[in-house]
Amino acid sequence: MGSGRTGSTATPDLFTAALPLETASRPPKPTISPRHILPSDLPSAVKHLNDQELDQLLAAVIAEQVRRGRKPPAPEKIVSKRTEVPAVTLSTGKLNAVRAAFKAGVTPAKIAKQFGIPQSDVRKVLASDRPKP
Repeated sequence: MGSGRTGSTATPDLFTAALPLETASRPPKPTISPRHILPSDLPSAVKHLNDQELDQLLAAVIAEQVRRGRKPPAPEKIVSKRTEVPAVTLSTGKLNAVRAAFKAGVTPAKIAKQFGIPQSDVRKVLASDRPKP
């Protein structure tokens, strides 16, 4: 009477009693994951990446090529022409706004501050508009 336990008085076998509970609570063994497959339209999938994700992907690809002993592709040489729009990553609207602000008499420093872009980009845009002598 002193133990306060209810149930049978026989001593249970600890190993057989724990076995069904252990197998029920254990997660199943992980299976070998299938090989990752690229999307069928990879160029379209890459277009949906933001700049940071694209940089991470490029770094991972280059690191894997180096690990495999392959040389990463050399960056393409771009021949710049003075008559082209400079290699500034501004939208067409911002390019036009920068040009209009300058024509209205706003200094390049103020234009850069207003649009939140480097002053060098403002100068490149303005330099591309000047006629060649």
